[in-house]
Amino acid sequence: MVTLSIILLTWNSEHYFPSCIDSVLSSTAGLNREIIIVDNGSTDSTVEMIRSYKHYPEIVFISNSKNEGVAKARNMGITRAKGDYIWLLDIDTVVNKDSIDSMIDFMTAHEECGVCACKLYNSSGEVQDSCRKYPSFRFKMYNVTRSILRKFPFAKRFQKKIDTRNESQFYHDEMRGVKPFTVEYVIGACQLIRKEVIEQVGLLDEKIFYGPEDADFCLRVQQKGWLIYYLPYVSFIHEYQQMTNKRLFSHMSFIHMKALFYFFRKHR
Repeated sequence: MVTLSIILLTWNSEHYFPSCIDSVLSSTAGLNREIIIVDNGSTDSTVEMIRSYKHYPEIVFISNSKNEGVAKARNMGITRAKGDYIWLLDIDTVVNKDSIDSMIDFMTAHEECGVCACKLYNSSGEVQDSCRKYPSFRFKMYNVTRSILRKFPFAKRFQKKIDTRNESQFYHDEMRGVKPFTVEYVIGACQLIRKEVIEQVGLLDEKIFYGPEDADFCLRVQQKGWLIYYLPYVSFIHEYQQMTNKRLFSHMSFIHMKALFYFFRKHR
């Protein structure tokens, strides 16, 4: 019986794939695991890198001819998964044994926990706001305004005002502690999910190409009576490639905004 199914999604990920897969293989070596890699039409050397690991029997490779979006590609992995727990993990992560063991132990001890996540750092040691309140139009406008103001050094005073108003979106006080706490949602970079939860709630919403598919899933999980937990006492590295912040008016930003409005309509 498989304990853990790890779903990795790649898309032109040659820079991140080797360190991520090596960390996953080493940190989960003691578990009965499977690693399902879904490539979303990479045009760099990612696919060749993945195929170089074909000697690992626990690795399953699914190759798409084009970018199918986050939700649809991850669903391809989820439907193949056999594990009691399904770990959705971003490819720009470097994980460790302590984090995954602690999350599984916590979920084993807390039957009400449907989804679990831990603290995420970037390589510079900055803590990521990876647990949040549900997306809202107000929070999104704060984020967009801050992204614009960040380009102007003279606007620091206005940035601080935006940050103060935006603080209610996050769980900063709880994140500084060590006690596990419940949240509204955790981002898709790290979501450890019970197989039973997916059987009740269903797959990720494939109408969301790139955007709040993680928040949408967590909301549906809680509607079924499960809790979402964040464990601040364990952590690993996540470089966080947020494309919408890098290019505010890019095509990906438009797709993300379209997905947000769909989320708002869907959940009123």
